[in-house]
Amino acid sequence: MRGFTRRQWLLTAGAGAAAWTAGPAGVGAVEDDGMVRIPAGPFAMGTTAGEAARLARAYGHHVSWLSGEVPQRTVDLAAYRIDRYPVTNRGFLAFCKGVGYGARPNWHGAEPPEALLDHPVVFVNKADAEAYAQWAGKRLPTEAQWEKAARGATRRLFPWGDEFDPDACQWDAGGDVGQLGTAPVTAHPRGASPYGVMDLSGNAAEWCADGPGPGSAFLKGGCWMTTQPINLRPAARNMSGFANNASAFYGFRCVKEAG
Repeated sequence: MRGFTRRQWLLTAGAGAAAWTAGPAGVGAVEDDGMVRIPAGPFAMGTTAGEAARLARAYGHHVSWLSGEVPQRTVDLAAYRIDRYPVTNRGFLAFCKGVGYGARPNWHGAEPPEALLDHPVVFVNKADAEAYAQWAGKRLPTEAQWEKAARGATRRLFPWGDEFDPDACQWDAGGDVGQLGTAPVTAHPRGASPYGVMDLSGNAAEWCADGPGPGSAFLKGGCWMTTQPINLRPAARNMSGFANNASAFYGFRCVKEAG
């Protein structure tokens, strides 16, 4: 990793992804740069009032907990490409070395421990994520782009389907004293979205380009500390907050024009 340029890093990342060409029915191919193409077209974003009421009852919440997701609406998006996996400590290290950016607090030094290289980078605020994205020639996804990549066009509750699968994501992980509960981004292959995008629920909540108000941003997907499946759904907005926060459970992935 020492001395990698942005181009060398992108070519290396793509080489690892190129060998994977297809998965289960409905899962697309990964492109040479490790990104997944999301087709143009409409999808149902958010949650219906009836579904919000049902979920609130099932998980013991007041229905207002889901108010930010209602009403469900049809959003039509142009085609775009999204990172198959969240940005890892390995990838963020290449960026730090490339531009002289600061190390993350949980690295406990200038570089992450080897055991964390393939975990999602955390302790990043929105500006950190945007700086990496610019360096990589990409940008942060809008909430709509993130949610479509996670749910597909069929209104799935979770990336993998409508029933919660506790083995499909990193959640309720706790973490020992001084240690985070993240996992390698490849640790939960059962969590693939309809397009083959991975690790969209749990592990690290992901920054989006837009937000609910000035100085804030949407954070999607829940995280390793999330204890209730209702908050791991792609439609959930419960972690959204101030864009200048850098937390032990905030990460990101990037998008790019379809080309």
